[in-house]
Order: sequence, then C-alpha cells, then structure tokens
Amino acid sequence: MQKIWHGVFWKIVSCGCFAGINVLVRFLSGGSPIPIATPLPIYSIMFFQNIIGVLVISSWLWQAKTINTKYLNTTRPWLHLLRIITAAIGISLWYISLRCMPITQVVALSLIGPIITTVGAIVFLKEHFNLQRKIAVFLSIAGGFLIARPDKTLLHVAGYNWYMLLPLLAASVFALEKLLTRKLLALKESSASLAWSLLAFISPLCLLPVFFYGWVKPDMTHLPWLLLLGVLNALAHYTFNKAYALAEVTMLLPFGGAKLILSAALSYFAFFEVPKSLDMWLGITVIALSTLVLGMSASFISRMRLYFSLNQEVQN
Repeated sequence: MQKIWHGVFWKIVSCGCFAGINVLVRFLSGGSPIPIATPLPIYSIMFFQNIIGVLVISSWLWQAKTINTKYLNTTRPWLHLLRIITAAIGISLWYISLRCMPITQVVALSLIGPIITTVGAIVFLKEHFNLQRKIAVFLSIAGGFLIARPDKTLLHVAGYNWYMLLPLLAASVFALEKLLTRKLLALKESSASLAWSLLAFISPLCLLPVFFYGWVKPDMTHLPWLLLLGVLNALAHYTFNKAYALAEVTMLLPFGGAKLILSAALSYFAFFEVPKSLDMWLGITVIALSTLVLGMSASFISRMRLYFSLNQEVQN
C-alpha cells in the first residue's frame, strides 16, 4: 500500500511540472496577456524543450552510471513507436490550444481525458475498478468541472471557434499514451528509459514543420525560459512514468485534479486568468473529497488484510 501512495506523490509532482509547462508555453508562443518581443512557433518550443529534457535526463543517468545501450533495447519496439507518435500528436494539439485559449479553458475542455483513460484501463489493462475508485474518479471529474466550468466555455457561442476542439482531441490522444505507458511499465520497461526515449525521438519529429514554415531562431531573452521548460519537461515525464510504475491508472486518475488546481493557480499569478473563486473553492473541496475516499478505502483494505492475517496466525 505504501508503494501506491509513493505513486500518488509522484503523480502530484508531475502535475505541478505540467502546470508550469502550460504557463511557459503560453508565454513563449505569444498567447498570453504578457507581451513577448518574438513569439516562438509551437514546433520550435517542442524541439528545444525535448532536446534540453534529453540532456537533463542523460546527465542524471550518467551520474548514476546507468546509461548504456539497454535504454535503446526493447522487446516491444512497436509499442514504443506508437507511444512516441501519440505523444507528439497530443503535445502539438495541446500547445496550439494553449496559444489560442486561456489555460483554464484548455484544461477544462480536456476533462474528457479521464473518462477515456478509465474505460481504456478497465477494458485493455484489466484493472480492478471497485466502488471507491468509481466514486473517486467521478468526484475528481466533477471537481475539475467546477474549477474550470467548461459548460460556460462551450455555451459561449459568440466566442466559439474551431480550436476549441483541439483540447478534446489532445485529451483523447493523451489517454491512449497513458495506457501505452502503463502497458510498457507492466512489461518491466524502466521509468527513466521511457522518459529518455520519448523526448529523444520526439525531437526530430518537431523539425519536420521547419521545411514548410521556416525556422525562427530563439534569442537570448528566450534562453532562460527554454532552459526552465526543458528541465520541467524532463521532471514531468520522469515523475509521470514513475507514478504509473507504482500504481494503477484508475488509482491515479483522481489525483490528476492537481493539474487543474495548479494550472489555475499559476495562470492566475502569471496572467490573472482564473475561474470564479467560489467555483474554484468548491472544485478543490470536491477533488479533496475524492482523494479522501481513496485514502479511506486504502486504509480500510490494509486494516482488513492485517485483521485476516492475524486471525490466520492465531488459528495456526
């Protein structure tokens, strides 16, 4: 049980990293209220964040003296390839969304993701989905709904544009990537190798749009933000993979609400973009309730196991 809660911890850390990435991408792409002299194209941002991320993870592996050819060897190359392609498509759609819309709206419209991921985890990964997990997932989605209020976004007909479909598509693709990640981790692929291979192989894909749209060279004002973005990217993927190596998808899904809360908080401090305070506090309360449900169920299960083991020892 302690192993599962370690997974929850790493999941929340990854949510914080992804929230920071959302803010930086919105700023660097020129989509934020804060002006930037030379906005960078999405493919350029993706290229630099992945290259820097690869260098960061490689330095960790080198210091740990664990970097060798085993990170290039796998018994499931097609699963890796499919995961890399889905991740590249999902990140592209997500970053374009961040450039065109406020962060809270993008995160709000991605609430379809947990539903798709839950169904996929049950059908394809055969994960156990008990009553407590059902309640927790439902509460986390409801809490996210209250924080970001996607109904206001979708019903605001005057502000409706085609790009509002992008977060929905991105969330669907990310759901597939999560399932593939969990499957590879179940096949004993390491968290570090998954993070390294993803960032390393996405980087060349990011250069393909250069042939069609040209190259925009970053200047010195971009450098510190790109470095921070790369470090956060490496941390986000490493902690994300570590979390799913320790706990099941349906167990971790309710804690994805941390991304909503942290994204809303960071976008408020950076861009003054935040939903109504009452909705946000209600959403936070409901998400906290979902984690409490999981915590109580986990505690109950561990007590029951201890009770039955003690009874068995007494009988013996």
